[in-house]
Amino acid sequence: MQKKLVLSVLIASLLTACGGSSDNSNSNPQITPPPPSDNNNTPQQPGDNQQQPNNSQNPPQPGNPQNPPQQPEPVKSLTADYSTDTDYDWDDDVYKGYDTFTLTVGGKTLVKEVRGEKKQTLDLTAVPLGFKTLTAENKYTGSNNAEYKSDVTLRSYRGFYAGALTYGKDSRANPLDDDYTPYYSPTVTLPNSGTAIYAGKVFNDREANDADLTYTIHFGQKKGSGTVAAANGRPELTLQEKAITQFASPFGKTHGIDDGDVRNADGKITGSYNLYIAGPNAEEIVGDLNYGPSGNKHETEQVFYGKRGDITP
Repeated sequence: MQKKLVLSVLIASLLTACGGSSDNSNSNPQITPPPPSDNNNTPQQPGDNQQQPNNSQNPPQPGNPQNPPQQPEPVKSLTADYSTDTDYDWDDDVYKGYDTFTLTVGGKTLVKEVRGEKKQTLDLTAVPLGFKTLTAENKYTGSNNAEYKSDVTLRSYRGFYAGALTYGKDSRANPLDDDYTPYYSPTVTLPNSGTAIYAGKVFNDREANDADLTYTIHFGQKKGSGTVAAANGRPELTLQEKAITQFASPFGKTHGIDDGDVRNADGKITGSYNLYIAGPNAEEIVGDLNYGPSGNKHETEQVFYGKRGDITP
């Protein structure tokens, strides 16, 4: 999880939790299957040696073609590989005595990691599609019957090809109780032209900090920029324009923004963001951002998800 990459920052400035359980459905992009691709599923015409159907006895059913195009399915599982990341580790100041981590929702393991393997598995079927607030069990186990577990508030935005999750507790009494991560199936080849506008949410584990996200990508120029709406006393933030590049990531070679700049209008709030493009046709974006200073405690580290509309010329 991201905590192991930026542990010193997280200990100093932790996320904050929100309570309750809801579907957070208002003003969020609807998660629907992308249109099926054209796989030339034209019904085969019978040849000379094929039996002709008796249409009088077996008339075709309206709306039920012989070979309907298959709808794509959402990504069900992913593995993050941190084996080449020298900064990723279980720091003994926090994780001493523990060697296995699980995050479980309704009895189903959403995230699992074993110390030393530098891999993290995600079973995305543990959470529903869309933007949800859930209760999860956060658990660490180790040798000599060492165990730490607690119930945490989980905020999850699961799309078709990517998503983001964050969890925590109001008390912030233990650094084991909170973390966040975006996840994604990377886009292999970007569209070579056109402009797409992505709409979504920036959030952490406290609902009061939710904010609308708008992000624009110009595929021909390979550049992107966006805004995070004002929320909970914080002014609007700009995700500064930066070139889209391809780089190594835990989920494979990825197109996106590496270490873009975040600022508000007067420059008093500054920070950075990372963005990853997902789906076979760049349908979704996810990422994380951090910024400060902010009068809104525990707000300064967040994740985001966005889904694009049509690509326009």
